[in-house]
Amino acid sequence: MPNIKMKKSAKKQSGFTPLEKAANFNQRSLLSNGVKERGSLTGFTLLEIIVVISIFLMLAIMSSDYIIMGFRSTAFGYEQDEAVQNARKVINSLIKEIREAAQSDRGDYLLDAVETQNFSFYSNVDSDNNTEKVRYFLDNGVLKRGVIEPAGDPLNYLPANETVSEIAQYINNQAEPMFTYYDTDYNLIANPSANKQDIRLIKVFLKINVTPERAPNDYTIQMDIQLRNLKDNL
Repeated sequence: MPNIKMKKSAKKQSGFTPLEKAANFNQRSLLSNGVKERGSLTGFTLLEIIVVISIFLMLAIMSSDYIIMGFRSTAFGYEQDEAVQNARKVINSLIKEIREAAQSDRGDYLLDAVETQNFSFYSNVDSDNNTEKVRYFLDNGVLKRGVIEPAGDPLNYLPANETVSEIAQYINNQAEPMFTYYDTDYNLIANPSANKQDIRLIKVFLKINVTPERAPNDYTIQMDIQLRNLKDNL
């Protein structure tokens, strides 16, 4: 009998009760889960963060460039359209005044200065009883109009009495002629100042560009104007 008791005691020491086995299993399971959870909590490295920020900044800069270009394009379109519409109005007024060019009140020939970017003539532009001296000229990309009313006795056209106004901006002719002059057979007159009497037609040419330093290209307006008060143009 003593031997049997000793065997039972040894069996008890070497094994686990069901409760102990369950507790041991739960402990191992928790430890295993804990290791897995800690292993899954991995973060970004400093290099990865820098790369992500760099990509984000590049995308932001590219997007802002497109937005700025869009605003500039819209602004250019509006300004260019406004400049073109204004130039067309100026051309219409200029056509009427040149067509009605006539002898001055003191007997001068109807044409005065006939240069490539400076043209003056006599015409009644304000429907009064006098014939004014009118001058169109280009000044640093701005088309200007000068008008002199005759004054004095006898009547005279004094340069000091000229009233100058800006009538069109963004003119981009630069060195290109704004005025060219032709005879009755539509032949270009090479030296118009020495051949005023031969001029029968005046071509007006304007190049308009709000931003000449970049695209798009110039918008051009041109018009042929005949002098009605010359006998062979009637």
